[in-house]
Amino acid sequence: MNIVPVVPTLRADPNVTALLGNNPLKVFEDVAPTGTAFPYAVWSVVTGNPENNLDCAANIDHVSFQIVVYDSNPKRASDIRAAIRTSLEPHCYITGIHPNHFERINDTNVFGRGFDANWWLDR
Repeated sequence: MNIVPVVPTLRADPNVTALLGNNPLKVFEDVAPTGTAFPYAVWSVVTGNPENNLDCAANIDHVSFQIVVYDSNPKRASDIRAAIRTSLEPHCYITGIHPNHFERINDTNVFGRGFDANWWLDR
């Protein structure tokens, strides 16, 4: 199964790096390191399937993933989600926006803004 090129794609976009840094880009697979300062994004593969053929092995993988921006400022989280969506949309299909998420950790309000997407990757 191919690895979805979320981070390289976002790293190449100056609009995203202006919001999430570039050294390092604060976009992580599965979980952010403990103590990561807001804002940051986390992406995870939800499912991946080879697009099998009857006469030969699969030559495309279909990968569904989600990405969520976490921030203490809800508007900034939404703005970063929009920048990430704009950056990724030429390469994959956005399939749905997540409902806005809120939780309180210690004395900090944390807002999550995300979406689901499908990416077809050549093997």
